[in-house]
Amino acid sequence: MPQFKEKLTGFFSPLKQKQTPSPEEKKSPTKGEPWEAGCVLQDKANVSESCSQAFAATCQLLLECTTFPVYLSEDETEALYTTVFQEFGNGEGSLPLWLKSLMTLCCFVKDCHVQNVAISTLLELVNHSQSLALVIEDKNRRYKISDNNPFCGRLQMVTVPPINPGVLRIIAEKTDFYPRVAQVLWNQLNMRNREHHITSVELFYKLHCLAPSASICEDIICLALLHRDKVSVCGAGQSKQPGRLHQRCGSELAGNLKVLCNRDRALSRDSVCSSELAESCLSEDSLLSRVTTVDREALWAEVERVPETVGLRQEEEEGRRSNSDEASAHLEQERNRPYVAEEENEDSEHTESADTSGGQVSTENTSSASAPYLQRPDYNSSVEEDNGSQQEGGGNPREVFRPNGPVPSMYRTDSERTQVSESLSSDEEDMELQAIARSRLLKHQREKREMIDSLFKHVLLYLQPYDSTRVLYAFSVLETVLKTNSRDFVEAVSTTSMDTSSTAHLNLIYNLLARHQEALVGHSFYGRLQAQSPISCPHSLLIELLTYLCLNFLRSYYPCYLSIGHRDLLGNREVQVKSVEVLIRLMSQLVMVAKAQDGRRLDFIKKLLSSCRVQQYVLLSLSASMYVNQKSALVDKGEDSMEYGLSEESLINFGQDQIWSEHPLQIELLKLLQVLIVLESHLQGNAAEEQEASSPLAKEWQTAVHFQQSIKAMQYVQTQPITLQGMFVSAVVQALQPQYGYGMHPPWVGLLTSSLPYLGRSLGMTVAPFIAQICKNLDELVKQYEHEAVKTALNLSSKRENIAPDYPLTLLEGLTAITHFCLLENSSAQRKSSVITDPADFRNARNAIVEELPRIMSTMALLWGVIRKEELQKMTSNLGPGVCKNTSTSVYFKSTKILKQKMLDFLNPVTAQYGVQVMASVAAVWNSRKSRKSHSKTKILPVASESRLTIVELVKELSTLKTDTILQLVKEVVKKPHQIKGDQKSTLVDIPMLQFSFAFVQGVSAQTLQNTVIPLISLLKESVQLNLAPPGYFLLLGILNDVVNRLPNLDNKKDQRDLQEVTQKILEAVGNVAGSSLEQTSWLSRNLEVKAQPQVSLEEEDPDMDLYDCAAQASAMVSSSVPSVYSVQALTLLAEVLAPLLDMVYRSDEKEKAVPLISRLMYYVFPYLKNHSAYNVPSFRASAQLLSSLSGYAYTKRAWKKEASELFMDPLFFQMDTTCVSHWKSIVDHLLTHEKTMFKDLMSMQSSSLKLFPNYEQKAMLLKRQAFAIFSGELDQYHLYLPLIQERLTENLRLGQTPSVAAQMFLTFRVLLLRISPQHLTSLWPIMVTELIQAFDQLEECLIEEEMTNKSSGTQAVEVNGCTLTFPQTELDFFLSACKFLDTALSFPPDRMPLFQMYRWAFVPEVDADGYSGPGNSLVEVDQECKPRIVRIMERLHKRYGDLNGVSEGSHVKHLEFPLLTLPTISNIMQLVSFFKILSCNFKGPGTRSMSVPTVEYPAPNSEAVMRKLEHNIECEFLENMDS
Repeated sequence: MPQFKEKLTGFFSPLKQKQTPSPEEKKSPTKGEPWEAGCVLQDKANVSESCSQAFAATCQLLLECTTFPVYLSEDETEALYTTVFQEFGNGEGSLPLWLKSLMTLCCFVKDCHVQNVAISTLLELVNHSQSLALVIEDKNRRYKISDNNPFCGRLQMVTVPPINPGVLRIIAEKTDFYPRVAQVLWNQLNMRNREHHITSVELFYKLHCLAPSASICEDIICLALLHRDKVSVCGAGQSKQPGRLHQRCGSELAGNLKVLCNRDRALSRDSVCSSELAESCLSEDSLLSRVTTVDREALWAEVERVPETVGLRQEEEEGRRSNSDEASAHLEQERNRPYVAEEENEDSEHTESADTSGGQVSTENTSSASAPYLQRPDYNSSVEEDNGSQQEGGGNPREVFRPNGPVPSMYRTDSERTQVSESLSSDEEDMELQAIARSRLLKHQREKREMIDSLFKHVLLYLQPYDSTRVLYAFSVLETVLKTNSRDFVEAVSTTSMDTSSTAHLNLIYNLLARHQEALVGHSFYGRLQAQSPISCPHSLLIELLTYLCLNFLRSYYPCYLSIGHRDLLGNREVQVKSVEVLIRLMSQLVMVAKAQDGRRLDFIKKLLSSCRVQQYVLLSLSASMYVNQKSALVDKGEDSMEYGLSEESLINFGQDQIWSEHPLQIELLKLLQVLIVLESHLQGNAAEEQEASSPLAKEWQTAVHFQQSIKAMQYVQTQPITLQGMFVSAVVQALQPQYGYGMHPPWVGLLTSSLPYLGRSLGMTVAPFIAQICKNLDELVKQYEHEAVKTALNLSSKRENIAPDYPLTLLEGLTAITHFCLLENSSAQRKSSVITDPADFRNARNAIVEELPRIMSTMALLWGVIRKEELQKMTSNLGPGVCKNTSTSVYFKSTKILKQKMLDFLNPVTAQYGVQVMASVAAVWNSRKSRKSHSKTKILPVASESRLTIVELVKELSTLKTDTILQLVKEVVKKPHQIKGDQKSTLVDIPMLQFSFAFVQGVSAQTLQNTVIPLISLLKESVQLNLAPPGYFLLLGILNDVVNRLPNLDNKKDQRDLQEVTQKILEAVGNVAGSSLEQTSWLSRNLEVKAQPQVSLEEEDPDMDLYDCAAQASAMVSSSVPSVYSVQALTLLAEVLAPLLDMVYRSDEKEKAVPLISRLMYYVFPYLKNHSAYNVPSFRASAQLLSSLSGYAYTKRAWKKEASELFMDPLFFQMDTTCVSHWKSIVDHLLTHEKTMFKDLMSMQSSSLKLFPNYEQKAMLLKRQAFAIFSGELDQYHLYLPLIQERLTENLRLGQTPSVAAQMFLTFRVLLLRISPQHLTSLWPIMVTELIQAFDQLEECLIEEEMTNKSSGTQAVEVNGCTLTFPQTELDFFLSACKFLDTALSFPPDRMPLFQMYRWAFVPEVDADGYSGPGNSLVEVDQECKPRIVRIMERLHKRYGDLNGVSEGSHVKHLEFPLLTLPTISNIMQLVSFFKILSCNFKGPGTRSMSVPTVEYPAPNSEAVMRKLEHNIECEFLENMDS
């Protein structure tokens, strides 16, 4: 127990686990030394119950403690990685005492329960350690190769492996622990320990998965199979080998194994020439070891043989037999050698199975490169491979365990054959995968060929051409008789028998019929008739003969080998069509007979249909004709399938006509099918009455079984009606596909709509795909309409086949009839039908069509869009010729009124009863349409595209859906969103439904909104309480904002209160989304801070990503530890709508009610404004915009005034993006405006009262904020406070100033130039000019001091490009700020800055004194004090550094504009040389400018542009660099 206690303590101090190993742990076991040395058990057998329970509890505690994590720093994590991997990476280390103890308990305790607990615990520790080691190693590798480590400088949670990988390697390589445990578990599978068998097998399987080699457990089973004791062999054969559940008889396995051993001996003797090696191979020990190391794979292949796959494998063997005859002969020769005769005689009954296993090739093949012990044995060893491997491994037998002997302390060594079998080559895998794929392809092609051949097995072939005109004449006579007097004729032929003794004419007919029957079975037509003619169908009555002849003519074709003309083919087709027409007349009269429900006549009709196989031949003929159509279409497209030898199809001559050549026959066959379906319904009614005696449950069960068998069968099932035949359902499902011809679509639609009452159980599975195909065809027509120039598949087929102009109307009528019959309880089709359909069948069909509603609504939306375009074209064409351009030439959508009415007739009844399902389908269609890309990236609410607006228009046109009804249905859908099954996965429709609602409300008039206030508020109130995705709350806020902006004031106070309540709930929901990127600063603290991870910016979003797309919402749902992708969007949306929305919802006397709500929302906003990091820029920008919009309303100041003032005084206040400056200008302006004394208090504030900044920065920071306050106002807004401003500036000058304060002083001067009119600045100009002169004088003095310092030290002037002056950064910023003030003053137009013109000469030269050559030139002497400051500075720089012509950075620019200085900061004074040089040359006059200096036009031609640039430059001047 102290050892376990030490281990448990070590889990929580992982770095101390290996620092002080005990002396006995320091020595690792070496090869040949037992690892269990020093671990002695006091009593191996007697363990008390309490001790056993305590041990189990301790092991459970140990396992639970291994899952406890520890928190480590970055250095500690690196030390842990070194401890875990690098210390024991070479496999040298020690086994801890607790681990040795646990291993000893696993192997040497006699108590099975304690032993199993120890084994289970240790295996769990091994598994857990391997997994954790992989995780730690992978994480360390990824963070080392990556530049961004998210845990840098942070604590990270780590779960330490309980056993280090080095220790696991020692156990696997230097101990025999795994084989010992395997033997222990195998020995437990005896008759005495049956209660432990299940546990032992489970542990044995777990050991097999975790052992370093798969052969460890397999060796145990192989040795048991080779045991001389048959009981042991049976036990091994019936045991479950890990991962394999196949069982074989024990004695057969033993016999097969011995034959394999004999083969091993024979091959070894044949390949090894040494006599000593041959003798060793004959010994029993060598035999056992060789079987273990070499033939383990063959043994498992024999054990795993599945009876179901034996036949398949034998077929594969037969396919390979031609390539392996030589190997089989060699194997047979080896088997018949004399020295193995006694073994063969002993187990002769197993020779054949052994031979099969020896030559058999299995297709199972898996490998694992990372974990060899998880690989399965290699079963893909042929005879040649086994031979070679035995030659290599024969002289190196491997020591194995004996089941009955002592277990030695040994170390595992794998043979080369075992190592090779554990790492299969990828080439073999690829070859096997290709073989499997090829086999599947051949099987699929064979099944397809058999199915096609089955369509033509009913076909009869003419041996020679016949006169089709005579047959047509005969059929015409019969048809005429049936037309004129069908009842009497059918009655006559039904009662007249084929009595050959009555008339010679009937005898002649019988003789001809017999000869035809002889020809059908392959005999000669003109030969001698047999005594008993093999007439398959007895024709005792004339009606049977007539039916039989019509069916024979229907299924008769000319063969391909017969030379006939095209006229003969056409004649045969006419005969086929006419035979079907006669059958239609005949069967129609039988329907009239069956309606009488005469039992005797019904039996007669059943017998007639059954004996002549009417339904079977009709369905086969229809299916074959459809296949011919499909094949013709494929041949025209060049996609004809391959022919596999001689087939039934290849014998028939179908002709080379167009696709519609089969249509006349198909049309008549469909009419005949319709009659037969009605006839069967009358016959089935009688059959149902006969079966009433059976029990209802048994009857239902039998009916369901027969239906499943029939619907899945591709052949005709005799006992089932046509509507339940798989052939019929398959034909209906495929009937409307384009390859079968558009001309057949109206007859198919007519057949299905008329057969709806008779479909029964197949109603749902028939109508759903049929409706889907109708929608698909209509969609293709719409695509053809929209893209008439595109050559689509529909266009290609329609070019060859004329489609009727009323084709869309036909499909719409069929869609209406089918849908109304299945969905509406009292539809017209149901009222007309006399057949009672089972309610369960109706329910199944209803569910199937409801699932197709999204597809239907999508098609309706497309059609509605086409109708709108056509109506618009008609309106524009009526305005005059030439007005309408790009008109469509399609003839399918010209009758817009009829199409529109048909669509409304279809949708209105459905929406009346299935409004919720229809609206859910509308939402699904909405989701499938793309939204319009907004021009502004900051717009959060979606803008509906034209395709989506078409959906809105369609819903508005439905008379059964009023506005309040639509809102009620939307609420129901959002509350219980349906999962619409799409092409890939099911998606919820709550968000698309709200999108539709948003667009719908936007299109509703204000008067309608006034009348539907209550439903609107109810929709918003109940929707906001749901657990919606964040875009759902955005849409609710958008709907609310649109309604409030367009709705006049509500007179009803209750409605007003409800509106305020729902507004509060929606805003709070959006506020929660806005705060989803925040986290608590500490536990139980209400203070929030921003999650320190990158956020999603609106500008950085994927332009193709839709915020409201369901897939985007699913991918955006991430853990709570990272910022939400919707928080920025929520803040931006609140910034857009919050302030005006609250102003409209709360009346003037209720404004104070909104302040608590604003305070709760700002609770989520201020943490973003306090964080000035770069990753928080998107949220900071949106939050600043939100606060800016709120600050414009005075009643809101209580919610943000205090926090905004603190943010303004924050040292990091100016660390923001350029886009945020305008927002903060508005915030500061409103902050100072709402309180009259706020600006005065700010200007009167003493820097000593600020504790937020260091002492040396307090004045500068306060001055900068005062300047920003002035900059936030309008022109002359603070001119009344100019004396106070001047007093504060004078006070700063009087008390002395640092360079940083002086820099902010000049920034304040620039702000005053922009915000105070020139007439009010008169008193300030002397101060500003004086300060500017002193700044330039100070710069000149600095240059002089540096020059004197260099002279005294004797240093030479450095090069200009490499000069480094000793100016501190604060002084550089000061000089740059002074130059920018001069640049700003020069940029102003002279008329807006008149006073400065009086002082301009003191800074820039206005005349060229050096170049003056007029009279009295020698008397001109310019005083140093009268020289402009720029000239004096340039002279000092020239004197210090020589010629400065190459210094000007802008010398390559020929023309510049004011303002000139845009640098945010400088690092060297030489960066101002270009500015000085331009000013020293551009004010002397046009004739004195140097060609090397860029010119600046003064005054600027566009003064407004200059003022905008100055405004932007000062905005940027306030900003500071943000923290990363």
